[in-house]
Amino acid sequence: MSVVTIIGMPRSNLTRTVRIACLEKEIAFEFSTKNVQTPGHPPTPELLRSNPFGKVPVLNDGPFVLYETAAICRYVDDRFPGPLLRPVSAQKVAWMNQWISLAMTRLDQNIIRNFVIPMVLTDDAKRHDPGFAIQMNRMADIIRHDLSVLDPAYADGWICGDRFTIPDMMIMPMIHYLNAMPGGPEMLADAPNVEDAFMRFRARGSAAQTDPLLPEKLLESA
Repeated sequence: MSVVTIIGMPRSNLTRTVRIACLEKEIAFEFSTKNVQTPGHPPTPELLRSNPFGKVPVLNDGPFVLYETAAICRYVDDRFPGPLLRPVSAQKVAWMNQWISLAMTRLDQNIIRNFVIPMVLTDDAKRHDPGFAIQMNRMADIIRHDLSVLDPAYADGWICGDRFTIPDMMIMPMIHYLNAMPGGPEMLADAPNVEDAFMRFRARGSAAQTDPLLPEKLLESA
């Protein structure tokens, strides 16, 4: 059997999702950052050959190449033996698909793209711009709303009940970054089920092995 290779960036929340899926599935894989662009730079020619949209993560399974996080996670679950990463009942599968879609189309956009990344990459001069503060406060309000919708979904432990499944693998790395932002812990405190799930996520081996090791300066600002 060919060796699976995951191509991505260590601090990419979506790359982390795929790595977590492989670890939870208990399969051997290699993680490669070779020929991946650094943040803020255009995709490399090598990456564009694997994904014409220039995004990570990318999975290589021998000659088979796959991109898009949810597709990769489902492929890993279908392709290999090991613990199921998805529920079985039709209703729980539908619930899983709903939250996968929301994770990609709303939570990733609001938490990571429109809040975390601007907070991390903005220089000190812009941080003191009142307009930037207004924009971030507006995004924080949107995230609080999203967490209030997400919180009941974690009432039974994880999104699909008592098992850690693909939507959790997508959402929890986003929550990890949110928790490291100024005001993030307070947002999570208002969503106790999500906060509890995040604490349990951090205790999992797959979370520890894929920890993005955030810079101390960032952690101190939270």
